[in-house]
Order: sequence, then C-alpha cells, then structure tokens
Amino acid sequence: MPENLRLLKGRIRTAKNIAQIAKTLEMVSVSKIRRARGLAETVRPYAERITRLLATVLSTFSPKELTHPYLRAASAGASGNGSAPGRILLAVGPDKGLCGPLTSNLLRRMSEQIDEHTWVIGVGKRLAAPLSRMAGQRLIASFPIGLRLPQYSLVFEISRVVDEYILSGKAVVLDVLYTRFVSYFSQVPTLARILPLQAGFHTAAAPAEDHQPTLEPDPESLLNALLPHFLEVRLFDALIQAYSSEQAARMVAMQSAKSNALDIAESFTLLYNKTRQERITSEILDLANKGKRE
Repeated sequence: MPENLRLLKGRIRTAKNIAQIAKTLEMVSVSKIRRARGLAETVRPYAERITRLLATVLSTFSPKELTHPYLRAASAGASGNGSAPGRILLAVGPDKGLCGPLTSNLLRRMSEQIDEHTWVIGVGKRLAAPLSRMAGQRLIASFPIGLRLPQYSLVFEISRVVDEYILSGKAVVLDVLYTRFVSYFSQVPTLARILPLQAGFHTAAAPAEDHQPTLEPDPESLLNALLPHFLEVRLFDALIQAYSSEQAARMVAMQSAKSNALDIAESFTLLYNKTRQERITSEILDLANKGKRE
C-alpha cells in the first residue's frame, strides 16, 4: 500500500509539471503571435503602397509589351518548345513541433502538388525530411524559418533562388503553400499563386484614369525596379502568416495538453485520497480487532 501511494504521488507531481510546462509554452506562443501580428500591421502600408504603385506602372503597358519573366504567361512554357512549363512550389512550415495537426495538414496538401514539373523550396525544419522524400532531387533549397520573428533577410535568400529559376526560364510559375492565419483558433493551409502576376492585376489596383501620375524616369525602368520588391513583400507576408499560424496552433495544442494533464492529476489525486483513506480505515480496524483480542 505505501508503495502504491508513493507511485500515485509521483504521477500527480509529473502531471502537474507537464501542465506547468504546457502553460508556459502557451503563454510564450501568445506573446509571439502578438509580436507577429504587430509586424504584419507595420509592413501592410508598405505592401499596399508598392502594390498600388506597381499596378499604376503596369496600366501604362499593353499586354504585348509585358515581357518581364515575372509577367510571362505560364502557357508559354519555359523554353517555347511546347513542353510543360516549370513550376516552383515554396512550402513554408514550422521549425519545431508541438503544434497539433498543422504540419501534417501541410504535408497532406503538399503531396497533392508535387509532380515531375515542380521544383520545391522548403522553409521550416519540420518540412525538410518529408520534402526530401517527396521531391528528391527536385528539392532545390531548404531554409529554417527560425524560432523568433522571421527576418526580412530570409526573403532575400529565397528570392535569389526563385530568380535563378524564373529569370533563366527553368520555371514560369511560383506557388506558395503556407498556413494562413485566420484567428487564434483557425489556421488554413493555403496555396497562393505569386508569379506570374494574375491577369487583371493592374486594372483592379490601379488608380482612376483622371488621377494618373507622371512616371519618371520611365515606366519600364520603374517596372523592373518594382517587381523584385513586390515579390519580396508577398514572400514576407507568407512567412509572417505561417509563423503566426505555427504559434497559434502551438497555443491551442498546449491549452489542450494543460487541460488533459490537470484532468489526469485530478483523477490521480482522487485515487490517492481514496487509497489513503482505505489505508487509514484498515489500520483503524486492525487496532480495533487487536483491542478486542486483548
């Protein structure tokens, strides 16, 4: 009986320690989400401005004049020989686990997207091994997303790899697979087409014709300068969304783990008290029987 009590007490202590660790991780995740959302709000005005400016510049060109590789129609193919156009899939996931089904949902969606025409770039250590198995030699780069807020410098490294394939004609399409942050309790795996720019982009975001600005030095120079910045902004937004989703998923997972650990601790506590009461009752009965015999 004493051994059982010691065992139960140890399990109660273990369950409470797990609940405390889960609570700490939950609070850390909440803090990281707030910082990530603050960074997203800071970047948003710049993203809106550069999108509007790019739309203005694009509106000055006819469709036939748009020859930049970022604007090349996917149907044209990478080499013009009638073969299927190359495609880059950028998959953004977490660096660490303990974030519920987030990684498995991403991998399930990813397995539907990889084929013989797809080059893959991975972001996040949790995706590195699965991507290596799925894509093999078509995995062209892999980066960690980091445990802190994603740095803008990571975008430069990713865009350098993207440019190597887009500008050379090896690929004409860039899709980004990431988990979009909807709320603290909802994160949705999302596949977004970044390049080529979708038809009608400039008509949707450009200013009215009676407010057309004067462009200097010339529209073509501005277009070549703006397109890389536009790509960087879109990639950085995907990184922030994925990072926010990771922290939100971990927060929810840790809430569940904390609740389960406390429930286990409570059940063990009830069992401990019941066992201890039975032991006390048994000792009292033994004393009573001994007194009768005397």
